[in-house]
Amino acid sequence: MNRLQKLVLGLALAYAVLIGTFPPYDVQSLSGTPVFDAFHPIFAAPANGAINATLLYTALFVVFANAAALWLLLASGKDGRPRLDSGNLVVILAIVTLAAVFLFPPYQTALVAGKFGGSGGFDGFQFALGGGGERRTIFIPLLYIEVIFVLLNACISWLVMRERTAAAVMDEALGEMISQDEQAKADIEARIKQGVEDRIREEAKAAGRAAASRGKPR
Repeated sequence: MNRLQKLVLGLALAYAVLIGTFPPYDVQSLSGTPVFDAFHPIFAAPANGAINATLLYTALFVVFANAAALWLLLASGKDGRPRLDSGNLVVILAIVTLAAVFLFPPYQTALVAGKFGGSGGFDGFQFALGGGGERRTIFIPLLYIEVIFVLLNACISWLVMRERTAAAVMDEALGEMISQDEQAKADIEARIKQGVEDRIREEAKAAGRAAASRGKPR
């Protein structure tokens, strides 16, 4: 597991803790049915509130699904580096997640005028092209929250990933500079050694010629 994959897991756990700290709550309507209220701190929950498990599990599923996709796509190649650019992957996953949010928006049951307990409330996620029915409309506040969360998640992940990528590029550049410097030193040492050996051979040849000339009869 490389550094970027560890970072993805850390971000996923941080988002899961954040969602668990501020879970979605339902409150009891006048008719006794639960109606979505808002996201409250778990340590300051409303007195008559109950956690909306469906919405909570959906949020956690989206976080860990994106994290799993990023973790797999950021696997290291043969050279030890991720095969794909982390910043581009974050942008692509954000676009895919936003498309899913708009294709399956949250719906609410519309208010029934003049009927006791006929107040509307969150009624689940439905396929946008399938129609919500006569009494169902898109739950705009929850849709805004989803879009903002996806965009914030993408921005934070992109900034952190790009910072890590830049650091990796700098480390690689420094490594190349050090290797080039070591290679240059090795080349200089080899040339000096070759020059010394050539000088020794030339001096040996000169000494041999001198000895031969002294040994000739006059």
